[in-house]
Amino acid sequence: MIQSIRVKIGAKEYTLRGENEQKILECAAEVDSQFQQLQGKLQDQSTSTLAVVAALNLAELKYDITLQANSDRELITSELDKMARFLEQCWKKDK
Repeated sequence: MIQSIRVKIGAKEYTLRGENEQKILECAAEVDSQFQQLQGKLQDQSTSTLAVVAALNLAELKYDITLQANSDRELITSELDKMARFLEQCWKKDK
């Protein structure tokens, strides 16, 4: 069921709508954390600039995680293929 969830990001409150309240709260907390970190480092920047930089940081993190997941998937697939070939060879020897 879609529900309204109030979150606070960068001292401003937003009402978001979604089905998974916990997910929305955790995502909003991560955005707020990024925003707060940037606000401390880039005090002379506007709120919109901080929001864009926070979004870019999160997009870069997602990109890196996706790249790593793809690399991991390829490695696991390769290792499983090797194991399958080894087991097939062992099975053929036993016949």
